[in-house]
Amino acid sequence: MGYWYKTYLNAALPNFLCLKTAHCSTIIAMAKIISNAKILNSPFWRSSLWEGAFWKIVSCACFAGINGVVRYLSGGTSTHAIEPLPVQTIMFFQNVFGLLFMLPWALKAGLNSLYTKRPFLHFIRVAASVAGIYLWYLTLQKMPIAEGVALNFTGPIFTVIGAAFFLHEKITASRMAAILFSVIGAFIISRPDVPLENETIHSIGLLALLPLSSAVAFTLNKLLTRKLANLGETPTALATYLLLLMVPISFIPVLFAWVTPVGWHWPWLILLGALAAGAHLSFSKAYQLAEVSFLTPIGFSKFFLSALVGFLAFSELPTSLSLWIGTLIIFASIVLLSHNISLYSIAKRFKSS
Repeated sequence: MGYWYKTYLNAALPNFLCLKTAHCSTIIAMAKIISNAKILNSPFWRSSLWEGAFWKIVSCACFAGINGVVRYLSGGTSTHAIEPLPVQTIMFFQNVFGLLFMLPWALKAGLNSLYTKRPFLHFIRVAASVAGIYLWYLTLQKMPIAEGVALNFTGPIFTVIGAAFFLHEKITASRMAAILFSVIGAFIISRPDVPLENETIHSIGLLALLPLSSAVAFTLNKLLTRKLANLGETPTALATYLLLLMVPISFIPVLFAWVTPVGWHWPWLILLGALAAGAHLSFSKAYQLAEVSFLTPIGFSKFFLSALVGFLAFSELPTSLSLWIGTLIIFASIVLLSHNISLYSIAKRFKSS
């Protein structure tokens, strides 16, 4: 902060505030910490973190746009301007156009990025991702966007459980509490104990299995990604195989119910591909710039952006009290998993400095 600023804080500030000596000492001590830039120069305030936050929000906005387009194309709303498409058709053509948009980055990596000793693990990883997308698009067809997104936020909890079983990672007390909170939140949102015909209490019932199953499939994808990374697979190889295998694997379910898109289907499908590419690129950029623990709470913006898309496009206003209470509990459970975040991280770095 500079010599003159420190002198002003030590001499002029107490007289200006006219506080008791004890209070002035506290304020002066805090001012000295700030003037020495131990907080302002800490990693929490780095511009790269907030740039990462920006790209994370862009990624969430792209995913929210995808949710809206899929709900519209799949006939999940009461108003249909065009003929609905099966979700497997939407998924396939999204992957085709997404690959075309991402092709320049894939070609830039070169053929060397395709070398791997574990093609089968790559295949299973991408198949799990395709299954997760398919189940998620069924979710968007069957229930309002906000409710599906809220339940899908249980994904990190399944990741913790899966990591404990398959990667032998330890489940701490805070992670156990997060798992419990997430289960409670999902129960409050879905209310499986309430019959669907009961109009006095909002209930999703067994439909909740769709977003939850989607979260499990995405968890398998993440665990296999982590496993392959631990075995020495490069990030470039992981990204390239994901792009190249998504199209042929997602083509398999299309064969059982082929529907050719017509007319105004194509602009929406191209938009889906662009949004998918944008989500992938901005997501990767965000995690290049900032830590996972910092970005995790920012990922909650996907819920609010998706709810906004649902309201503006389909007049789906999430008014259910159980939805908001359950969502807040799930959000709290995810925050518990980010135990190196915010002031704790600042205090730890400040203490070690």
